[in-house]
Amino acid sequence: MENGMKKLVVAIAWIVVLGVWVGIFGYKAAADPSIKEWTVAVTAGALTLEAAFWITAAALGISLLQSRKAVFRFLASPFRRNQ
Repeated sequence: MENGMKKLVVAIAWIVVLGVWVGIFGYKAAADPSIKEWTVAVTAGALTLEAAFWITAAALGISLLQSRKAVFRFLASPFRRNQ
């Protein structure tokens, strides 16, 4: 996965989180939700936030693995045969 694609996926995840939370607070301001409705809305917001954290962690993990692979390839290159 290339760097620009990872940034795009992470940015979309956090934009979705922002949109969900803006929607939750808009719902709270526009309507007077019951405790059950408010609990469902905040739980949905928390789940999107959790998903965004995991997506970000996955993108950082992929970047870490790719950079380690590049470093090891560079360090091992003098010991490889020229093909």
